Amino acid sequence: MQEMEFRSAHHLCVDTDPALCVPCQERLDRQLALLPRVYGELEVALVPAPDSGDRETGTARPGIPLNGPAVEARAAVRGTLASWADLIVEGRTVRLPLRTVPALAAFLRRHLGWLAVHPAAEDAATDIDAVLYEALRITSPEPCGAVPSGLGAH
Repeated sequence: MQEMEFRSAHHLCVDTDPALCVPCQERLDRQLALLPRVYGELEVALVPAPDSGDRETGTARPGIPLNGPAVEARAAVRGTLASWADLIVEGRTVRLPLRTVPALAAFLRRHLGWLAVHPAAEDAATDIDAVLYEALRITSPEPCGAVPSGLGAH
């Protein structure tokens, strides 16, 4: 799995302030910068290589066997970015970006300062962290028991 720092499930930047601290804003910015590339890597993972053992089983329908977790991860990445972009559009009355992962991620990075002080900032950071973690788990599986570097660090 790529060298990336992830949030702890118990982490709050500041107990009395919903804003993200500067290190958390920087981590979120790095994650948003990485998501379009990882999303592209998930596309490659959609169709398992022949003889990889990753084929979806239990269907008798003809067609291309798809990697279910990769399909779900791609939908989660796009849906998560779109929902946080919608919040920004509603709160700032700015134009909605294209609904592509690169455009959504760039839009969120441009408005990160606003999002970082929004009451839902912690939720946004947690959601984006979770979809990136899952996407990286699928695109770059670690040996059993391995933990990504920085998991839980602030």
